[in-house]
Amino acid sequence: MKLLHTADIHLGSNTYGRIDAATGLNTRLLDFKRSFDFMVQRALEEDIDVFLFCGDAYRTADPTPTQQQTFAECLKPIADRGIPIVMIVGNHDHPVSFGKASAIDIFSYVDGDVHVFRRPDVAIIQTKSGPLQLIALPWPIRSMLLSREEHRKKTPTEIREFIEATYTDFVQRAVENLDRTLPTVLAAHLTVRGAEMAGSERTSLIAHEPTFGVGQLALDGIDYVALGHIHRYQDRNQGFEPPVVYCSSIERISFKEWDDRKGFVLVDIEKENGRKKTRYTFVDTPARKFIPIQVDARNTPDPTERILQAIAKESTDDAIVRVRYHIDENQVAQVDVHRIREALKSCFCIASIERTVDPVERQRRTVVHHDTDLRDAMDQYIAQHDNLVPLKEELIEAALRIEEEYESRRKAEA
Repeated sequence: MKLLHTADIHLGSNTYGRIDAATGLNTRLLDFKRSFDFMVQRALEEDIDVFLFCGDAYRTADPTPTQQQTFAECLKPIADRGIPIVMIVGNHDHPVSFGKASAIDIFSYVDGDVHVFRRPDVAIIQTKSGPLQLIALPWPIRSMLLSREEHRKKTPTEIREFIEATYTDFVQRAVENLDRTLPTVLAAHLTVRGAEMAGSERTSLIAHEPTFGVGQLALDGIDYVALGHIHRYQDRNQGFEPPVVYCSSIERISFKEWDDRKGFVLVDIEKENGRKKTRYTFVDTPARKFIPIQVDARNTPDPTERILQAIAKESTDDAIVRVRYHIDENQVAQVDVHRIREALKSCFCIASIERTVDPVERQRRTVVHHDTDLRDAMDQYIAQHDNLVPLKEELIEAALRIEEEYESRRKAEA
């Protein structure tokens, strides 16, 4: 039996995009669609038995109609082929309020063999190669617990411990009732202890998030553990059986993921000498490149030339590029930003050209300037608050997203 395992698509992450003249869509949305289409085409070529999506379809739980349409269009070839689609609800899919539908619930009503799981469940998925046994563990939703009287007085730590115990017990009971002759997959959207975080996640995971050990998921009888939530590709069982795999995401979200591989996983579960054997392969998607260029041009006679040399060493064509250079105060007038922009004219997007200036008077605070008004204002504010400096990049990216959403709403209302 062959599966395609994907997760964390996050459609709607449009930072560094612009409006495409031919389609009217954000160019970053088109990037995500390109990688999604690539993945679906590979699924059809491999003649997979199940398309397994382990959560976080969109950036938020209230996607725009355009984002919903794009996601559905990308999945349509899978549904048209009659391939079962399994969807696990992730934390970005589910609204905070109890009782509201998740962002992917609608797919259970569309044409095709679609299975959406928003609560822990055990199911048999019928495929062209026979039945697949599935243990589904969607993101544990705190609002569902807090809607019950017996949980309302629990502390965050007690709620986390309750969720961990409930999920662990559920998996153990499910394994006890498995048909050991059938291929079995545990599909989940959660955090495994010790997982290597992608850069964009290191400041976003909260302290009271439930976490699970590999041994609580990789139980005897399970052939493959398919995970979503962490964006970095990795096997947490380190080559032992069953594989416990985070499949990565199909596109980069920010510069904190610039050096992470992006793609999906093809999984084969076969019988060899009377026992089941699982093999898997990571497939890279044509994800947009993010290239950060860092230059120390202090104490050089021509800082512009030093910056241009650093740019020339990188393959910036069609990439999203960020340049940060460090100079002395007496070099400010020597930097030709126009020449820097000319050197980057073949890139997809200049995310920013930023400078850090060492002042002559050391008592003065180092000043960082950005090339846009919003970036400059944010940077000047952050520079005056030492406690915000470690969060600088996250704050600026959040501001850009807010500006983008404001402009979109303003144009819609005009």
